[in-house]
Amino acid sequence: MSQAPTPLEGRRRRDVPLRISQVFSACSFCKTRKIKVIPSLFTSGHQLTTLVQCDGIAPICGGCTKFGRGSTCSLSSKSSHGRDYPTHLQTKIQRLQAELKRRQTGSSSSPPDCDAPDDHGHQTSMIDNLIAEIGALPILASSYASSFDGPSLSTVVLAAASKSPLSSLSSPELPNNPREFLPKQNTALKLVQHYITHIYPRLPFFSIQGFWAQFNHVYAADSVPLAGGMIQSPTYEAANGLLQETPDINRVRLGEGTSFFTVLLVLAISTSSLSRSTADPAKRLFHAAMSFREAAILPNTIGGVQSILFLIQFATLNPSILDAWYLIGVGMRNCVDLGLHQDPSESISPSLLETRRRLWWSMYSFDRSMSLGCGRPTEIADAVISAQLPTFKIESSATEIEVEGYLQRYRVLQIQSLIYDRLNSMPDAENSGDEDIVAKLRAKLTAWRQDNSPLHSQTLVDSEWLMGKILLLRPCRRIPERGRADLAELWESALGFVGLYRQLVESNSIFYVQIASEKVYWTGLAMLYSYWRLREGTVAGEPEAPTIRPVDLWMAIQDVTFILRALSERWEDGRTLAADFEATSGRVVALMEAGGDADNLATKLPVEVVNFQDYASLTSIRISATAGRLGGMGIAEADDELQGLISEMISGSQR
Repeated sequence: MSQAPTPLEGRRRRDVPLRISQVFSACSFCKTRKIKVIPSLFTSGHQLTTLVQCDGIAPICGGCTKFGRGSTCSLSSKSSHGRDYPTHLQTKIQRLQAELKRRQTGSSSSPPDCDAPDDHGHQTSMIDNLIAEIGALPILASSYASSFDGPSLSTVVLAAASKSPLSSLSSPELPNNPREFLPKQNTALKLVQHYITHIYPRLPFFSIQGFWAQFNHVYAADSVPLAGGMIQSPTYEAANGLLQETPDINRVRLGEGTSFFTVLLVLAISTSSLSRSTADPAKRLFHAAMSFREAAILPNTIGGVQSILFLIQFATLNPSILDAWYLIGVGMRNCVDLGLHQDPSESISPSLLETRRRLWWSMYSFDRSMSLGCGRPTEIADAVISAQLPTFKIESSATEIEVEGYLQRYRVLQIQSLIYDRLNSMPDAENSGDEDIVAKLRAKLTAWRQDNSPLHSQTLVDSEWLMGKILLLRPCRRIPERGRADLAELWESALGFVGLYRQLVESNSIFYVQIASEKVYWTGLAMLYSYWRLREGTVAGEPEAPTIRPVDLWMAIQDVTFILRALSERWEDGRTLAADFEATSGRVVALMEAGGDADNLATKLPVEVVNFQDYASLTSIRISATAGRLGGMGIAEADDELQGLISEMISGSQR
């Protein structure tokens, strides 16, 4: 038995067999989200997301009701875009362009309705909402890119992540002579070798052979671009196992633009790592690479994920240019949409499987490092990740010791993530006791340290070991009060971590500037907290803690201040972070030297020290407030849209 559906306005009439198991009236937004997600496990970009099944109830379905999307639900008679969701997004992008132009020109005209405050008093972020909606498009989202004159995904993502307007974003066409941006080949070879030796081992997410194929393609004197600058580079595709991603290879057409994008970004990253400040040569190489973004930053493709990883790597070295946290959110969403967090059930080529795993675990590493460093929620829960670690046995010349070093980096991040999640969750009746949980987590961390070969980089091993101990021993939501033995060990671990990072800064070996700054900042707060609590009177039955001399604290404060000041040469916002720590530490030292009873002291100490167990980074909000006090350089106004969103994330993670 079949029944013809009622014709809808703007939709072609067709006969569809009626099946009880399928909802045919699902709205466009819900219909295109085909991934089933466990509630509250993911964050899309920045916002916590809980996906529900569309119930198809007009005028607004249950899913859109839950997300507050009633005005855009395609089942609503008030919706202007009907079921053509891509057209709706195109219209929204055009509105965003108009609003961006209005702000850049300093127009005093009122903003459009889509930027009005919501019911909670927070200003809706058009950019963040747009990125979230683009993620809801079907897997072939890139097929809509050429149907209108508005910006593509690459332009929207880069415009949202950029700390300042990028002039190269206004001209997406490839240049007539792309090689004019390249340094001399001998110089480029030295920069690439530096990248491979010092940066690549941290995150080996691409094939070295594939990159050299691109490099040779870019520097080939007899290579002449076709019309539009898009000639295919099959050597690169074959080396990275991308040809078998889908039978329709036109969807993953990596050409000359991709090769130039990758080579220029590698050169920019390498140049940045050799400088102690934001280097102009690196910025020029980066802006040149952005001219080829349309060929590289492709939505819902493995090649697009790799391009985003390069951008994140550049952003971690140059946080004054790009917002790494935003890019990580976009990259993780792309990975999840492609299913990279789970190994495919069907048989695929070993080369493609290896590529998927490398990309996933590299994106995971960025996400965990940023989240743990800033005290923010992670993008995806470990419980739903089933992708195996890469083997590095395919298209890799790494030795067994080097491969084991790569894998140990991923393993310790998994352990740190487990510590972070378990100790920041609220206890329930089924959970084990706090002491038992800490003991098991400590055993995992200790076993990891013992499994490391003496041939591995001991600096990296020690830094991850100390960071794991700090996460394990610091006061947290689950254990807000720590014993004196734990506090003494926390002090020693924090002291060792800061001392090690000072050595890295002095040798110019810090490659994740913002993440390092955030970690060192809250490690400094951990030292101040430990010093305060250990200076209090000993509780009966507790062992005596080792005496911490004021001079020890003063030297530790100097180390933290030195690191934050040095890194602020690359990160302008880091200057406010350094100044904030100097003020906080100076106040703690003054109050501790003045003495007084413990209860009275707790009311005078800085709130970030007293409530250290609730720590979450508020750097962007501090920067915005500082800019406002200094007369406003446009930063405070630009950050207004994101402040409410960041505050919601922090408060949500504390519930």
